[in-house]
Amino acid sequence: APPRVCCASSAAKECRVVSSSLPTLRGVTIMKHAAAAAARDGGALRCLTFEITSTLVCMSVPLGRVYGEAVRHYKLPCPDDDTMKAAFKSAYGKTNAELPNFGAASLANEREWWRAMIRSTLDQAGCTEALDDETFPLVFQRIYSSFASPDVWAPCPEGASAMRHAKERGLVVGVCSNVYPRYVDQNLPLLGLHRDLDFAATSYEAGALKPSRDVFDAAARKASHVSRLLHGRTQPDVAPGQVLHVGDDLEKDYLAARAVGMHALLFDPDGKAADAAAERGVPASDVIRSLAEVPSRIDELLGAAV
Repeated sequence: APPRVCCASSAAKECRVVSSSLPTLRGVTIMKHAAAAAARDGGALRCLTFEITSTLVCMSVPLGRVYGEAVRHYKLPCPDDDTMKAAFKSAYGKTNAELPNFGAASLANEREWWRAMIRSTLDQAGCTEALDDETFPLVFQRIYSSFASPDVWAPCPEGASAMRHAKERGLVVGVCSNVYPRYVDQNLPLLGLHRDLDFAATSYEAGALKPSRDVFDAAARKASHVSRLLHGRTQPDVAPGQVLHVGDDLEKDYLAARAVGMHALLFDPDGKAADAAAERGVPASDVIRSLAEVPSRIDELLGAAV
């Protein structure tokens, strides 16, 4: 899903788009099950995972501006950026409902999903001239290419440092994210976030979106294999209770990770999720405002296992 504007940017912050209606998870029940899983799967922390969008990677400019500038580049009529952003949100929800998980099960690749989504955005924004048969491919390519550019993306502050600290403490580091391959193939390397990354478990590959446990199970399997490659073939599987997951979505990241028995931190740089998290029984200590807080939680969990 499209991430919020980076909190380090001077641009106005963008809220993450909620792309589909997903089942609600009850905090108290999850905490009870998570505690039982942690007891069963106890042991030293062995793996750190992140959501990519709005956690490791943020937008450095407002989303509506990216779309609007692509249309204006060809001197075509275009509404203001806020109108374009609203059209994007509506089109994103519609396209995701028709073609879930970026079209993983029905389209040849995610580029085709974005073609449909961008066409819908321009239609809802009233950019009729941009939808001309010969014009649309030009506008589409300009928008699509922009999202492979450092002009649009920035690393969320302190993410790379948290990854480096995890590696220095001997952990396997991965991403467990509702994204498609381009994020891993291009966006992370573009920002230098590939250097300490050992594996990627994506919704596109798993065939399911978080909060489904399928993505978390895929992350644990990959972490187990990496652990054996890095630390010896006799290493046991990485258990859920040996994983710390960090993400910015209360339902899809924090509660979903806890439900499968993982440790979790809710990344809330704007302080907007604190009340909702408290209502769901999330300890205040599990809600962080900066990724600079991740290393101390790693050390705490490692120390607790000694």
